[in-house]
Amino acid sequence: VYYHNIIECVKSLYGDPDFARYLTFAPEQHYADDDQTVRLFHDMHTGKWWWETQKKLDERCPGGTIVPIIISSDKTQVMMFCNKTAYPVYLTIGNIPKEIRRKPSSGSHILLAYLPTTHLEHITNKASRCRAIANLYHACLCRVLAPLKSAGSEGISMCSGDGAHRHCHPLFASFVGDYPEQLLATGVKFREC
Repeated sequence: VYYHNIIECVKSLYGDPDFARYLTFAPEQHYADDDQTVRLFHDMHTGKWWWETQKKLDERCPGGTIVPIIISSDKTQVMMFCNKTAYPVYLTIGNIPKEIRRKPSSGSHILLAYLPTTHLEHITNKASRCRAIANLYHACLCRVLAPLKSAGSEGISMCSGDGAHRHCHPLFASFVGDYPEQLLATGVKFREC
């Protein structure tokens, strides 16, 4: 597996001056009515996950800033190289609003890793081969995401693009992928390749 240090990638996005004025540092609750009975969910910082996670974080580490990590992947055919495949993994952070994140030209996604694309044809039993491919996928992602474990629980000092230093907790929040990637990531249907 070829990969970049995930913490350095997160710091790069978080500290990018182009995103400084758009970054969100705390969860918010938005409502559609004056009685605050109809809640609106329109971006990551308005969701229940960030709100509940921030409450738990404030109990152990008051004033900490959550940096939600969003990982995406999609196995890709590379036609120029004899029908070879590439398996890129991309990273973005939930502090960047979705209006910016969803534009490919915004530069809000970083190529984090290339996963192996082997078919393990030397394993003749199909069920064993599929399980081995799934195990390889998970072992590679585990290695790529490993630095998040201590950084997420202990926190790290990060500087945003406006020069402000905050005690941040980068936490894995979401995986985005098409149906085959979702099956592989969750391991719910491992007997089919």
